[in-house]
Amino acid sequence: MLRHTYATRCIEAKINAPVLKAFLGHTDVSTTINTYVDIFNKFQNEEVQKYEDYMKDVFNIESYLK
Repeated sequence: MLRHTYATRCIEAKINAPVLKAFLGHTDVSTTINTYVDIFNKFQNEEVQKYEDYMKDVFNIESYLK
């Protein structure tokens, strides 16, 4: 349980998969990604949302949709 929590906190801190692979001692990065895919996806979706929010603000898209 502590190992999973550690890996989750590393992902939250935006440590990339190859570095996390080394921290966890995995021989292949696909092991790391497959084990923690839900967490990686959650943070990827949050980053995409930040970009979309930024673009809405920059181009004032909301006013065009009304």
